[in-house]
Amino acid sequence: MSAVTRESDAYRIPQMTSERASALVNPASGLANDYLNLFNEIVMLIEQLPVMPELIQDILAWHPVSYAAYFSASSLPERHLALEAYADLDAKFRTSFEAVVAELDQKAVGAVAAIRRMYKANGEVDQGLADICARASENLRKTLLKATTLVNHGARRVRETPQRRIDRLLALDARKVG
Repeated sequence: MSAVTRESDAYRIPQMTSERASALVNPASGLANDYLNLFNEIVMLIEQLPVMPELIQDILAWHPVSYAAYFSASSLPERHLALEAYADLDAKFRTSFEAVVAELDQKAVGAVAAIRRMYKANGEVDQGLADICARASENLRKTLLKATTLVNHGARRVRETPQRRIDRLLALDARKVG
């Protein structure tokens, strides 16, 4: 039975890998959520620095990477799909996404520079640096949420709330009656 299991697993692995790879690009946006891991990583490092000072070198070594460069260097299966989908994005949507990424880059680089200055001045992770880390991570998370929304929902408008939908339907119904 183990030979049969191994044989069937050998046939299933490529299919599962292919399915997972095709899930790389979100169909709602044409963007891959994996790219945001770059920013999630720096946020987590900054948040952990006050209790894990050994992370300082990882933070100081962080630098922004473009979407295309990220996937060009990636080892993800079928990463070319992320690059092809990105090239095919609506120009206006891509510009919106790139503007949010530029904002993330600017905030992250600014946070790293502030951490570098404070660490260089004090030579240790102290309360002042912990305060910088708290403000920086909160600020980055707000912008990261914008990017996540674009990746997960694309250019669609924010979903209608149940109350707004009821109000809209009642207004339509009132026009029909009146």
